[in-house]
This record gives sequence, structure tokens and C-alpha cells, in this order.
Amino acid sequence: MVLMGLMGNAHAKPIQSIDPIQPIAATATTPPYAPDHADSTGFSWLSLDIDGQVFFIDNEYFGNRISGYTLPGFVLRPRLVLWKNHELLWGKGFTLEGGFHWLHLWGARNYPTLLSNNPWPANTDSINRLHLLPWLQAKITFNEHLQLTLGSLGNSTHKLPLPLYNPDLLYVADPEAGVELTYEGSHAEADLWVDWREYIWNQSIVPERFTAGLSGRLQTYLGDVQLYLPFHAIGQHEGGQNMAVSHRINNNFNVSTGLGAFYDAGNVYFDLSCRMMWYNQRGNTAIPFTSGWGVYPELNMRFPRERSETQVTLSYWYGKDFVPLMGSWLFSNLSALTPTLTFDRTQVLIAKASHIWTSGHQPCMLRLEVSGYYYPDEHRMQYSFGCSILFKPSFRLK
Repeated sequence: MVLMGLMGNAHAKPIQSIDPIQPIAATATTPPYAPDHADSTGFSWLSLDIDGQVFFIDNEYFGNRISGYTLPGFVLRPRLVLWKNHELLWGKGFTLEGGFHWLHLWGARNYPTLLSNNPWPANTDSINRLHLLPWLQAKITFNEHLQLTLGSLGNSTHKLPLPLYNPDLLYVADPEAGVELTYEGSHAEADLWVDWREYIWNQSIVPERFTAGLSGRLQTYLGDVQLYLPFHAIGQHEGGQNMAVSHRINNNFNVSTGLGAFYDAGNVYFDLSCRMMWYNQRGNTAIPFTSGWGVYPELNMRFPRERSETQVTLSYWYGKDFVPLMGSWLFSNLSALTPTLTFDRTQVLIAKASHIWTSGHQPCMLRLEVSGYYYPDEHRMQYSFGCSILFKPSFRLK
């Protein structure tokens, strides 16, 4: 997803359609220096792209649900990008990228081998002094609506709602890798992906792990109001065949749907939605819940300006026997500190605010954010704040 600047009027389209803004852009669909005839047959380019961000995130969490943690560091992703707009047998364009993904946290002496669904895991399996991963991505553009990506997928919220995706993963999680198919149309959009997290060899002692997901929406217009029906499904599998030791096959699922309405009031955009969410698992004896559910109403307000944008989000969460697979433990009915500790229900009042400043041709973005989480049953307040600078210079080589 390309880091977008703001348009020069009060009715500009918001910088992004999701919160938070993606700290790392995976690829550009059109080069910044493409000529007016870029859609014609034969246009191509080779460039050096450097996606990066420097961040400082402080999560002040208290109580017996989850510990607080701080994320100070940077991510750097330099890549050689080959983009061709030739008419191919299977589509209109092709992009090939090669490079590496580097995560560094200030003061970290070593890193876990795998950084996936937990932004602050226990470091018990590695003495790696450097967290450096290869990056190789191939993308086919079939038409203006449909794209297929293989290899490195990058980090993305997949437009999942807050209880289903922890924004901290955008900063520190390893890039997703596997296959992704995306569709964007005037009345529907969908994102289907498989992220392969653990590969196993014959007679392996660790199970294979992967995540599969589907996220999208159906939308229509009623006058000036856009009505939409969001849908999300996530499945995580842990298992495998012909292993050296016996492992129980675990399958965990999150599913969500609801209704929403978007309205452009001129100087402010309103997005009101309400989603129902469900959790289900089979074979995971470590989790005492077989199934659970939650409800999540949300009001999002965006105030775009020429080169900045303010966003305010007010929401509420109620969960019963619910476990978010990629979300924060703040919304879980299971404690991250004590696996045997459960909560009969989880109620949270959430308030989030952010402000973004963006530059011009070579995208650079400064983001400040603050969030508050109040638990009325516990009379407890959790909060977080942070800042980040995002940059995406691109240098044409040929």
C-alpha cells in the first residue's frame, strides 16, 4: 500500500482507509516518476526503494491481564524493484522486488527467531544479535481490480478491526510471507491471504504453523451515505505430518461481521460501525474456552487538511470467552500473564487520537498517537502513546 499525501482541499480523501496508517508500505502500484503514458504497452522501470520507519511506542498496561512494554527502534526495508507494464498473457503488469527486512530495537542484545502474533514475546529460543530477513516479492496485476502477490507480503492490518489486530505488530512483527489475492471494486473489496510462519522438514520436532485470512466488505450508497457490510475471518493452524514427536493438531478461528455507514460532511469524515465477533477453537487444550463472542461499536472521525490529518476514534468492547488471534490481550478473556486466569467478561471503553503530517513527492510522514482503555468492571485505566516517522524514498536506476 502506497503512503499517500493529502489532497489540497478540505474535501480530500483521507490518507488511508484504515487505522493505524501502515507504517511500512509494501510496494507502489505506479512509480512516482511514471510518464503520462504509463498505462501504454512497454513502460518499465528499475528503482531502489527504501521503506523505513523510526518509532517509539510506550504501552502503560497494569493489572493481571497484560504487562506494559515499550518498543523503541526502527525498521528498514531496502529493495530493488523491477516494474513492467507490458501486456502479458496473464495480466497487465508485473512487479519483482528483492532486498531485506531489518528490525532493530534500541538496547536489544538478541532477538527471538520468530516475531509473529505477539509484539513482545519471551526471548528463550535465540541468541541472534541481528534480526535480518530476506525479502522477495512477485506481484501480478491482472487488471485494475485484481492483484496476486507471492513471496514476502509485508505487514498489514488487512483492514481488520482493532480487537482482531494489534497495531504494534505493524512495527515489530516479521513480514508476512506466502500468497495474497486482493480485489478492489466499486461495490466490493476483498483480501485473501496465507501467511506461512513455521516450515517443517520430515521428522521435525516442531509443528508447522500458518495463518489464513479473508477480509473485505460489500458497499453501496444511500444518497450521500455509504453503507457497507464488513466481513473478516482468520484461521490459525498448528500441526503437521510425519513428525518426530507427537503434536496435537490445533485450529483457532476468529470471525466477524456487522454493518457500517460512512459520511463525508465536508471538513470531517464520519465512519460509524458495529461488529459482532466470534472465537472458536478445536484441539487447543491450552485455552479453556471452546468458543466465545464479542461486540464492538466504533465511531471514527477524520479531519483532513492540506498536508495533515487528525483522527479521533471512540469505541466500546464487550467480550465473553473471547480470544483474539492477532489482536491485543487487552480484549481477551484470557490473561497473558497467567494462562490459567480467565475473566468472566471483558468490558473496555476506548478512546484514540492521532495526528499526521505528510510531505510531498518523496513520501515522509510524522505520526503522533495516544490511546486510552478504561475497564469499568475493574475501575482500571490503561494507556499508550507513541510517535513514528515514516519514509519511502525511491531512486530510479533505469
